[in-house]
Amino acid sequence: MGVFGSELHVSVARPPVAAEHVNLLALEHVLSTANNIVDDPPTPFPQYATDLVGRTSWSFWWD
Repeated sequence: MGVFGSELHVSVARPPVAAEHVNLLALEHVLSTANNIVDDPPTPFPQYATDLVGRTSWSFWWD
């Protein structure tokens, strides 16, 4: 994990693979109010959740 100003970067050892886990995780990301989830670029929730499958790094930023 690394924090740089208003950015958070996370290395993920065991990324989610099951649909139910991916959807819950995506919801947690959205509820964290990180601006990049739906705003940069605009990403529909189902697509964001699907994109988390097998992904080993996550980045978030806040204004």
